[in-house]
Amino acid sequence: MSYSAKITQAACQTLTGGGEGVWGRAGESFFPVPLPLPDHLPNLVLVGTVHGDPAGYARAWRLLSHFQPGFITVEISPFSVRYRRKHEGRWRRLLWQALAQLPPSARGHLAIRRLQAQVEMPFELRAARDWGEAYRVPWRPLDLEGPARRHLPRYETELLNLENLHALSATEDVSLEDWVAGEYRRARGDWRRAPWRVGPQEDEARRREAFQARRLRHLTSGGVRILHLGGWEHLAPWRDGSGLTAALADLRPLALLLADADGLGTTAMDLPEPGLDAAAISC
Repeated sequence: MSYSAKITQAACQTLTGGGEGVWGRAGESFFPVPLPLPDHLPNLVLVGTVHGDPAGYARAWRLLSHFQPGFITVEISPFSVRYRRKHEGRWRRLLWQALAQLPPSARGHLAIRRLQAQVEMPFELRAARDWGEAYRVPWRPLDLEGPARRHLPRYETELLNLENLHALSATEDVSLEDWVAGEYRRARGDWRRAPWRVGPQEDEARRREAFQARRLRHLTSGGVRILHLGGWEHLAPWRDGSGLTAALADLRPLALLLADADGLGTTAMDLPEPGLDAAAISC
């Protein structure tokens, strides 16, 4: 299976989840338990995200404001940050050049919107950077560089071309907001059930998590509260004992989903500084 075909397949995942105590469809807000106040928190807060969440920046900002960490980490490698900064503008141009040759409706297709989020700087990084700058809190990229070194150089040739975008626009479509809500439902279900981990990429995922766990353990020894933003699947308590929550269990971290931010009230500190990622906040 080609790299672009894998992206197409990922974009067509069936929405799963449902039942009691899980998130509803996009726009609904179900919050099962109140978040603890900052004065009653452990020194490590693990926040599971759905990459590409259109409300992710605002949600991350709200959680950062609630927990007020002294240090922020993001699941992204230093190489990825450098490479994305260098190529993001060109990726964006290539995407829009290809989209200009497709019907206007293609721009709103789930797979296209996910691809667009994939080539932009991740909202997790932007929120950590901007909140950190606003409140003078440092942040750090925290991931192995190998996966990014293998995959990012392939974006231009395998993803951002007319043939691949045409194939993506022909896949099953739902709104990005509903797809993200479905992923949070799936995440909450998997966190509750702790299923077995399966898939061809799981060995690499375990290596990444082991690396992140070592770094987080070292950072928490400094005595400041750490808030980590990373994909929910890397935080889940899998039955084989993998995942950051299990690896760092002795530190008794607080693990939650980014969508839990929807249960918080809004204060002045919860609102981004004027001019900071206004487009993301308007989603």
